[in-house]
Amino acid sequence: MVSAFIRGFAAGFRPMPDLIQVIQQVVAPVVMISACGLLCLALYNRLASVVTRLRGFNHERFLMLDRIDALSAEARSGPDGTRLRNRLGLLEKQVDGILRRARLLRSALICLIVGILCMLACSMAIGVALILPPAHFAAIFFFTVGLLSVFVGMLLALVELARSLDPVTLEQRSIPSADEAPDTRERIDQGEMSA
Repeated sequence: MVSAFIRGFAAGFRPMPDLIQVIQQVVAPVVMISACGLLCLALYNRLASVVTRLRGFNHERFLMLDRIDALSAEARSGPDGTRLRNRLGLLEKQVDGILRRARLLRSALICLIVGILCMLACSMAIGVALILPPAHFAAIFFFTVGLLSVFVGMLLALVELARSLDPVTLEQRSIPSADEAPDTRERIDQGEMSA
């Protein structure tokens, strides 16, 4: 009876897959995890600089509001008040654009982190597939979803990069040239215009 059990066990026994093959299967998700980690680092730094820039614009908006409030009623309706209100309007447009960029970066980071989680799940599914071979289907699913998530994240980062100069372009268009504003040089010399 014991020999029948051993023969039955030996007949159903499958040898463990080659260790090198298993390592090769696990390496692809690990490489993707590492690449996504580097991309996340770059996008986190980019998001931090965008948020810092946004805070700078908001600070300037508060200062501009204080300057408008400090003007007399007559000065508010005069050229100084108009110039300050125009600058405030420009700052509000720039803040809106920078907020859109920050949201794009946040969404790109979310996609990359989802990609990392899918790659981790893929690696675990490959390990589980040593014991339960149908887990290979889960590994393929997680790898595919992870790749798609990384792809979407990179598209979002590309859109953000394409919009990165919009606030500067808007500001550049709002600055009058020396021909358009002949008294600009005098105002700069007198310290009325700040950089």
